[in-house]
Amino acid sequence: MQSLLVELYVRPDPGATDAEAALVDDLAALSRVLVGLTARTLAGLDAELTLSQYRTMVLLAARGPLRTVDLAAALDVHPSTVTRTCDRLIRRGLVERRQGTTDRRVAWLGLTDTGRHLTGTVTRGRSDRIRELVRAAGVAGSASGRKLISRLVSAAGEPTEAEWWQNWAAGDRTGEIA
Repeated sequence: MQSLLVELYVRPDPGATDAEAALVDDLAALSRVLVGLTARTLAGLDAELTLSQYRTMVLLAARGPLRTVDLAAALDVHPSTVTRTCDRLIRRGLVERRQGTTDRRVAWLGLTDTGRHLTGTVTRGRSDRIRELVRAAGVAGSASGRKLISRLVSAAGEPTEAEWWQNWAAGDRTGEIA
């Protein structure tokens, strides 16, 4: 039974080299570690946020106020899912919804000061846990590892850590984005 399960779920890309397949496997394992670190950080704060709610807040921190449809596209979910998620975050005072100034039919979603503070606290806590992991692994000086990670972050369309913190600090809640 166990080998059948492995065959069902573990399907290496037939065009991948052994090195590429090993790298993908290692990165998949690392992603589980990083999600676990984030989940433990959230649990340690007793924030009562799901990972999807936290991801929503991270995107709003990184990109500033977004229209529902744009946030849904960034999360790769249906706009109604974003509406439900943000309704929960609005009730908790973490996100706010504002009407557009040029088109009142358009709603903009952004973090409140409380939401921005919580997102920063979780992100800093997760970074602290990652730092401990890097030190324990003894890989802090690996230029090739940093280059790989930087390229993957860029390919995913994510801001660098420094860019994310700059956007977070800006906390642009002034209105809609052109």
